[in-house]
Amino acid sequence: MRTLLFVVVAVIAATRIARAYPQYQLSRDVTCTGCHLSPSGGGLLDENGLAVADSTAWRPAAPEFLHGAVEPPGWLTLGGDVRAAAGVVDSGVFAPAGYPMQGEVYASAGKHGFTVNVTGGLRRPLEGGNALHVLWSREHYVMYQRDAVFVRAGRFMPVFGLRLAEHIAYTQRYGGQPLYGEAYGLAAEYVTKPFEIHATGFVHDPFSTEVEHGDGGALYAEARLGEHAAVGVEGKYSSSDDQHLTYGGVTGKVHLPGPDILLQAEGEVIRRKIVAGAGDISIQLAGYLLATHPLPSGLLLDVGVGHYTQDTRTAGLYRDCVDANLHWFQTSHLEWLVTTRLELLNKGSGTNGGYALLQIHYRL
Repeated sequence: MRTLLFVVVAVIAATRIARAYPQYQLSRDVTCTGCHLSPSGGGLLDENGLAVADSTAWRPAAPEFLHGAVEPPGWLTLGGDVRAAAGVVDSGVFAPAGYPMQGEVYASAGKHGFTVNVTGGLRRPLEGGNALHVLWSREHYVMYQRDAVFVRAGRFMPVFGLRLAEHIAYTQRYGGQPLYGEAYGLAAEYVTKPFEIHATGFVHDPFSTEVEHGDGGALYAEARLGEHAAVGVEGKYSSSDDQHLTYGGVTGKVHLPGPDILLQAEGEVIRRKIVAGAGDISIQLAGYLLATHPLPSGLLLDVGVGHYTQDTRTAGLYRDCVDANLHWFQTSHLEWLVTTRLELLNKGSGTNGGYALLQIHYRL
């Protein structure tokens, strides 16, 4: 069984990808497009997103790009994210950890409903053990938007599931949206307050295939149940020379207005078929539940629990985790995050561990 130290080194030592904070869905806004330019959330904020970032922060500040020091023309939107982390990792023995996590800039340019969207920055390669960062473009696509309809073509992450900001959530890491899971695709998306649907066909990136080696499609649909709840269904299929992966799952969101708590849950079943030999088939399970509560002075508390079964045929091949994250949005540009995890392998009888990290995130 792999230890937690291996998991941390192999996964979060690489550049972390900034996605949306779905903690604000239902509690602050209904859809990701209420704050973001992208129909999947994450990346550049629109005017409402900038206002929300400023209103939820402890100290008001100019939320615009570079604090308003540079004002791009109306057809151009710019932004970026820089992150780093330091703390301790416990895999039986405490050990210090520290690393850069993200350095990316975003640009969206266009008129009359057409935009060209590019994300560029630094990435630490996952293969070969090379610690040097290289320039790369995680996402680059052309998008057309007309009212609630979006059509995208290029390199991006197919929309699937909750799309949590923390890629270490089990449904992200082992499910349909892993770190570096972007692929070249064509997506048709429809996003309104009553419901949204995202359909994507994709092929793997021939130049960067650390995660997504296959070709296939993904579908995610979500419907609102009144003002304070939503349910979703998800499916994804990926086929390569080595294996066929089929994902299916459900999501649920409930906002409790009284205590101001947002509950989000996702469960997935993953069918993995090895092409070589006798065509071995295994079933994996992944689930995650996240509870979020905003606190005064720009604080946001997350508590999550997760489960992952690597192979339902073999006893002991599973893990459980408890996460606690405390965000402090000092300003609309500066976020501090204390993130902790306790992970148990095989109900605690395996090699257990955890970590505690302090992250700093600066939005350009």
